[in-house]
Amino acid sequence: MIRHFGVLIPSTNTTVEMECRLLPPAYQAHIGRLMTSRPGQTFSPSRDEDIDYQSRLLGTAKVELVILAQTSASLFADDYDESVTQRMSTGAGALAITSAQAVGRALRALRARRI
Repeated sequence: MIRHFGVLIPSTNTTVEMECRLLPPAYQAHIGRLMTSRPGQTFSPSRDEDIDYQSRLLGTAKVELVILAQTSASLFADDYDESVTQRMSTGAGALAITSAQAVGRALRALRARRI
């Protein structure tokens, strides 16, 4: 059985799609691109309307999970990860997580004390 998941990436990102080629055959990534809210500025949040729209599109592919692959996103505001995953989940009708949340969960699961 193939597992489908969505990946939201900044429009300027050129690596995530290449990395998805390394997935095992049982996993299929569906990519959505997000425009920055402040073009020309490094590390700015994606536009809310793009997050909503791309999440809805990924939902039509019946993805089981949507991932925001924008690690710097966790620096935008204290509650950014929670608010953006809620938007993504609502749009896609699926679970959602940011890359920063995924890293945090992995470190906790490994009981890492030092990095």
